Amino acid sequence: MIDNVLVPIGALVAVLAIALLGVWQFGGGLDQKGLLAAGNPISEAERHARRPLGRLDRALARTALGHSVGRRIAAAGVHVRVSTFLLALCLVAVGAVVGAWRWLAPVFGVAASVVVVWAFLQYLRQMEERRKEAFIGQLPELARVLSNAFSAGLALRTAVEMAAEELDDPARTELQITAHSLQLGQPTEQALADLRDRLPSRELSVLVSTLIISARAGGSMVTALRNLSNTLEARKEVRREVKTTLAQAVYTGYLIAVMGVGMLFLVNHVVPDGLAMMTSNPLGLIVLAISCSLFAIGVGAVNRMSRVDL
Repeated sequence: MIDNVLVPIGALVAVLAIALLGVWQFGGGLDQKGLLAAGNPISEAERHARRPLGRLDRALARTALGHSVGRRIAAAGVHVRVSTFLLALCLVAVGAVVGAWRWLAPVFGVAASVVVVWAFLQYLRQMEERRKEAFIGQLPELARVLSNAFSAGLALRTAVEMAAEELDDPARTELQITAHSLQLGQPTEQALADLRDRLPSRELSVLVSTLIISARAGGSMVTALRNLSNTLEARKEVRREVKTTLAQAVYTGYLIAVMGVGMLFLVNHVVPDGLAMMTSNPLGLIVLAISCSLFAIGVGAVNRMSRVDL
């Protein structure tokens, strides 16, 4: 019975996925055609703003939710519109609610929507962490480039611009933003503080503090940056070793969560409509709540024990 239901649903999902991919490719082709026809990036930006998603982006930018999501998307380095992200979240949440209602029990519909929202936000958080880790890995090289620039007698703004040209992303993008801020006349301390706020980390805070203190009080900037580069390189190796050592524990936490969800489907498969009968009984709801709480505590405990602040 389940196979008879899953086959048409799977075919429908595949058709919808192919259709969405075709629409996306068609839209990308139209964008490229318009860009080649116009030859003007300002006109292209105006056309994007006049489109429905562009209007929705402007409306969302005026809200606290849209501003927060946009800031997190920018910090994560994900090239997607705020409107597209929120629309995808809503569609996947509705699909999860329908699937949980159909295959498990109605009460799991709300839980499925919460899990979908958490998964999307967790994806952004993971991308933020990955981008921040990549930037931290570039800090020793950044310190060396700045040290060489200062030893050649270059100013801070010129040194930052040169580092932006030599380094790859994400350091290139962040340094270009900082250099642009300095070109517009923003104070050096404020521009460096904004860089630290966009990618908060201890290593970057030490580098920014070194630059600010040296700019205020003077001193041997070249020597300080070279010593800092060696220290950051050592911390980079320590972070890599710790991450490798704790990889098994991290994936154990994910495995516990997957096992908990799999047990729900297994119970419903062994006893048809077993979860629906369980959720219709107060005692069953209590048992189910205790079980889910224990799984959540287990995942949280594993994640907490495998978290090391360096």
